[in-house]
Amino acid sequence: MAPLWLMLSAWFVAIAISQLKLSSLELPWPGRFWFLVLVSLASFTIGFLVFERIWTKYPWWEQCQLLVRNGVSLGRLRILIYGLACVSAVGLYLYYTRSGNFPLLAADPDAFRFEADTAVPGLINYASQLARVFIPLSFFLMFWPARHASPLAGVAGGEKYNFKKHWDLSLLSVVGVISLLLFASRTQIFFIDLWIMAMYLLVRKPNLKQALKFYPIFLLVTVLMLAAIPLYRQYQSYGDGYLAGITGIDTTNFNPVAKAFMPIYVGVSFNQQALLHADSYYRTHELQHGKVSLDPFTNIFGKLIPGLNNLKSNFDLGAIFYSWWNTGTYLFPFVQDFGTAAFFTIPFIMAGLLTLSWRYWESNPNFLSLNLYAYSMFFIVMTVYLSFTVRAEMYLDLMLLFVSYLFVSKKINES
Repeated sequence: MAPLWLMLSAWFVAIAISQLKLSSLELPWPGRFWFLVLVSLASFTIGFLVFERIWTKYPWWEQCQLLVRNGVSLGRLRILIYGLACVSAVGLYLYYTRSGNFPLLAADPDAFRFEADTAVPGLINYASQLARVFIPLSFFLMFWPARHASPLAGVAGGEKYNFKKHWDLSLLSVVGVISLLLFASRTQIFFIDLWIMAMYLLVRKPNLKQALKFYPIFLLVTVLMLAAIPLYRQYQSYGDGYLAGITGIDTTNFNPVAKAFMPIYVGVSFNQQALLHADSYYRTHELQHGKVSLDPFTNIFGKLIPGLNNLKSNFDLGAIFYSWWNTGTYLFPFVQDFGTAAFFTIPFIMAGLLTLSWRYWESNPNFLSLNLYAYSMFFIVMTVYLSFTVRAEMYLDLMLLFVSYLFVSKKINES
């Protein structure tokens, strides 16, 4: 479960998919780009090996009593979940009153999503989609064995969890999924799906039989959502055959299953292409020198501290690649900021942070470390797809996780 294995696996699969070259718009990878991609993976590998030794030798978090609370108050956690659900309900109401609709119900979902982003303030937008947090926390409560006050006391792998016992949280999760579907975003559904799958692995430590019962359901949901949501959104906005037409993919010999998987292929392969275009573009154009990486903070605090607006990035995505592209792996914004150097340095730094999260969970499996590393596993898988570091919700999620930990955790004397 080390981050190195997951990172290499995700990238090797993504590279293999991108080599299918189903679209006439995809440029072949030149030798330079192959070298940079392999350098980024080597940099992450070296970073993992270096920081794994550092964090093993110097587990500084163990000296901080605040970070090693090993118990969970299930009553407080339930209160927290209901509180987040209420905030989400208020956010949904405010979102609707400000925008007048939801993307899934709009005549043109793609156009409406951009209009709503302008009409609805960021915090309201975030609050309206808080189901992405309270659903995984609901599953954490359902997975957590009540009789084990402390994870350090050990969790019986064969102990059964009972969804019927927590019927209210099961119902709340279903309502939460419906509320997220209103935003026609596959990333949000994939986010909670992968968080829950990772958390089940970390909390329950299932054997093979248990895993074969649990994971196929969530994997099926993942595939269906990754394929169905973009197909529906594009059909509503542009009509049948839009995706094949705009990407230059010949689907005449595709069966229905292959057509259903096409959005997944486009999402993975074209984001590798976006990174290729960015590397080429910023060899001859001015770099952003860190401004893109700061965008989440300048966007949030720019109104409170006007001087921060001077640090906002300024670039034209349409000049880098086709206007309908919007993501380009986790390296894309760092290439905008630092150019070729990003392939050498950023994976090394990311490896240090992700390895810290992994070691923290291994040595202190508490509420914070379990959810933090489950979140990190989602981040690692998504590195092949988008640049999550420039999304303000990531930092809000992490802040919310820490505040939740302070509210629900408690220190238990093992002796």
